[in-house]
Amino acid sequence: MKSYDEIEAMLAEQVADRTGTPANEVDRTRRFDKLGLDSADAVRLVGELEDFVGRPLSAALPYNYPTIEQLARCIANGDD
Repeated sequence: MKSYDEIEAMLAEQVADRTGTPANEVDRTRRFDKLGLDSADAVRLVGELEDFVGRPLSAALPYNYPTIEQLARCIANGDD
């Protein structure tokens, strides 16, 4: 099982790759849409996250948990 810190770092890297922002500058408390991700990016993000944590996840997660911090906490706690 991946830790909150591992999941948060992975999500920040994925957002950084998609937006061209350095990962250490990605605001983990800003909504994904405010970070520059669209709905297609969110679906791809869930796919990457599924591979990372090794279990199926709902495509709706980024809408229900719209920040890196919230989504990482949800996945780490197994609330998905």
